[in-house]
Amino acid sequence: MTKQGNPAPARRLLLFIVVTVVALAAGFWVSDSLFNRQTDLAGLHGTRFSEPRALSPFVLTDHNGNSFGIEQLTGKWSFVFFGYTHCPDVCPTTMSVLNSVARRLGNDTPAVQYIFVSVDPERDTPGQLGQFVTWFNGDFIGITGTDQELENLTRQLGVVYMRIPDEKEAGSYSVDHTASVLLFDPDGRFHAIFSAPLDAAELAEDLTRLAKAYRR
Repeated sequence: MTKQGNPAPARRLLLFIVVTVVALAAGFWVSDSLFNRQTDLAGLHGTRFSEPRALSPFVLTDHNGNSFGIEQLTGKWSFVFFGYTHCPDVCPTTMSVLNSVARRLGNDTPAVQYIFVSVDPERDTPGQLGQFVTWFNGDFIGITGTDQELENLTRQLGVVYMRIPDEKEAGSYSVDHTASVLLFDPDGRFHAIFSAPLDAAELAEDLTRLAKAYRR
């Protein structure tokens, strides 16, 4: 009888080769996917975080008197701007830019919402806030809260603001504040930031590209 060799080593070698080929193919696919994603996002006008930043819970109130927290940031892309309704220049200019972004994007893009956060709760009542945001766009959302509630959110985002007393008029003041527009993804994470000067065409273009690459 002819003695047959043990087939086990041959099977193990074949299995090793198959596993190696599959692993290499999978690695190439992942690397290629990541490369394409980064290539698609090259040249953004804003600054996109390589790892979007999740938020800790916060609670504010919108201009209709409803609670506004992380849940209201999910399911849509959200442009968020911090300011105050008595702002003489930066805030109305930025709100006008955001309205132009909304018009450019129209209804042919993923859902987007536009949120104005007042850092002047003493003067910006719900009525004042609602009148301000809807003057620019009826779909815009205004939110605010107590100083402590605002701090719970601004501290996480690196947003700063400070009241500056008016030396000429007792009791009057202005508010210095971060002038950037923040972008949150549909998971409610801080995804990107856009610094002044802002351009509506650039914001709309970046949002379209970011949405296309999201979770691809």
